[in-house]
Amino acid sequence: MIPAADTRLFSFPELHLETVTCTRLGEAWNGIRLGGYYWRLYHHDSGGAGVYLRGRKVELRPDRLYLLPPNCDLLTWNAGSPLQVYLHFELTGVVGSGVRLLNELPLEGALRELYLELERNLTSPGADFFRRSFLASALAAAAAARLPEDAFCEITSDSRIIELCAMMREKLALPLNVEAMGRSIGLSENAFLRLFREQTGVTPYQYLLHLRYSRAAHLLVSGMSTIDGICEAVGIRDRFHFSRTFKKLYGTSPGEYRKNVIGIMKRFRDENGARLP
Repeated sequence: MIPAADTRLFSFPELHLETVTCTRLGEAWNGIRLGGYYWRLYHHDSGGAGVYLRGRKVELRPDRLYLLPPNCDLLTWNAGSPLQVYLHFELTGVVGSGVRLLNELPLEGALRELYLELERNLTSPGADFFRRSFLASALAAAAAARLPEDAFCEITSDSRIIELCAMMREKLALPLNVEAMGRSIGLSENAFLRLFREQTGVTPYQYLLHLRYSRAAHLLVSGMSTIDGICEAVGIRDRFHFSRTFKKLYGTSPGEYRKNVIGIMKRFRDENGARLP
């Protein structure tokens, strides 16, 4: 007998990549609170850094991938200098349950193959960006698919909020007008704010802030745009405010972040006997 169709299968969560990069951790990766509406995927190539989980100090091991749910609110610690590869991504309609704030996945089999290929792409100057996006999306999806059921909390997606989030991703530089956004879907400002938070776990302001700084982090290492040019591209008017908030979110200044990531790429090329451009 053929089982009845499960109509939920036709409502797929959408995966949106926000950040895909690597960095060498330093003292700045101490006391950072890991907030944000997105999932985080981490890998460290050595020990010496991690997070505090319910008062316990947990080291992120090199033989594991770690998947953290949105708004996990964990604090970081660091006493070493591991190379950190990390992904930030959104899964529409899927949030963390709060039961598992730090999910460990053995780095083996298909996960290991995908990860190593992504790491090679990230540490190679001039590597194909589209391939990087495909690899990162595949790794994020494969990692999420390996989580136990109690790691997720499914919510009923509201197409109006999904469309507004897509508009915010496409038009980062536009100022945020919460009243107009609510009016566009027939809601008062307060009703819209409640619905948006129910759907994403954060306010529209927090959502846009993380979108803007994720895009800024990408622009810092994908070209030679000036800090002023990046601020203009993502809709941030005050360079001092940009630098201060970037350091709060990433643990380092925009200039040091760019220097760090580009330096990792060049060292990787040197160590592998490749000719620098």
